[in-house]
Amino acid sequence: MVTRRSIVQGMVAGGTLLTVAPGFAVAMTGGERRFVFIFLRGAMDGLSAVPAYGEPRFKALRGELADGSPGEGTPFDALKLDGLFALNPDLPTLHKLYGAGELTVVHAACHGYRDRSHFDAQDAFDRGTVDKSFRDGWLNRALAYLPPRKEGDLAMAIGPTPPLSMRGDVAIASWVPAEGEGLDPDTIVRLAELYRPDADLGPNFEKGFKAEAMGRAMADGGKDELTSAQARGFIKQARAAAGFLRDPAGPRVVTMDFGNWDSHASQNVRFMPGQQSAGGYQGRFAELYIALDRGIAALKEGLGSEWANTAVMVITEFGRTVRINGNRGTDHGTGGAGFLLGGAVAGGRIIADWPGLGEGKLFEDRDLLTTTDLRALCKGVLREHLSIADGALETIFPDSRAVKPLEGLIRRRA
Repeated sequence: MVTRRSIVQGMVAGGTLLTVAPGFAVAMTGGERRFVFIFLRGAMDGLSAVPAYGEPRFKALRGELADGSPGEGTPFDALKLDGLFALNPDLPTLHKLYGAGELTVVHAACHGYRDRSHFDAQDAFDRGTVDKSFRDGWLNRALAYLPPRKEGDLAMAIGPTPPLSMRGDVAIASWVPAEGEGLDPDTIVRLAELYRPDADLGPNFEKGFKAEAMGRAMADGGKDELTSAQARGFIKQARAAAGFLRDPAGPRVVTMDFGNWDSHASQNVRFMPGQQSAGGYQGRFAELYIALDRGIAALKEGLGSEWANTAVMVITEFGRTVRINGNRGTDHGTGGAGFLLGGAVAGGRIIADWPGLGEGKLFEDRDLLTTTDLRALCKGVLREHLSIADGALETIFPDSRAVKPLEGLIRRRA
């Protein structure tokens, strides 16, 4: 049955802002902390993102998946971080952030899940626990400990479906990127006039319309030569996220999902600049790294001065096998890599209790051994950046008492 309320919830065709629960809170002043959580679904290969080029066995184990070492002189030399680690050559923005002290790399890392199912691993991290009886997400539980706001939304999920990490009792907003041209301006004006007298529908319509206009304007970055829909979509979402976060009445916590990182085959196919193929401008997985880099650049540029108050966490559900498989890819693994970046981050460093790649060092003789629990990273960010007390961290991440928050992640406030 079509009702006025159902029309309002679906009317802003192309891009839609929905309040998922009753409004949570707001009174905005400059300098408030922002937090962005980016989940790379599909399991990014940590040793492609952050190659351990200084390991003696690295190139032998990785075969053709290994890019050139820093300064080697190949078309795709990795970008040096230190004598052991480098960054994927398609991550130049992240490399600049590292040099500016605004990027921390976390390596040999995973969360409490230690099996190899994408779905179970993603759900376990989204819940903040491997206990499947939990129906809400760790980030939604964290929102309950943040100061309430008088207007607007505290948090927003950008994408078609709010992730499990953001589902729960605390209100969030959701913005769906535009796929089409949307309604014509005359129709929108007429609908606004129709619903303005309604005490509930009028304000919600106005709120959704303003959010759609802002999101569409910020996401519109012109043509992009990348052929991957996921790659182009992520850049678009990052531009929109910057606009929402910069708005004085906008959200202060935003999530984005960036999928399709499952690299079982043809993982490191690249083409020289100017070449193009039906499979991708640079090769499918190279395009994902390019898009991640460009999306971060768009986020920083769009935030402007608020970048200094922002922390962005980029993680994936688990790593991939160290050895290359027969399809020139890698299979599901354990230890991987993640990033914490932003103007609020005390970066320029690598957090890794490095287990090595030598004989007998691999987990089950195939995976990078996990030595850092990603829940420690999350706890550290929640405590230092969002000022959530230690006692609450045990509620946000159940059964994690032994996982202590990482320290020194965020710059001290002036």
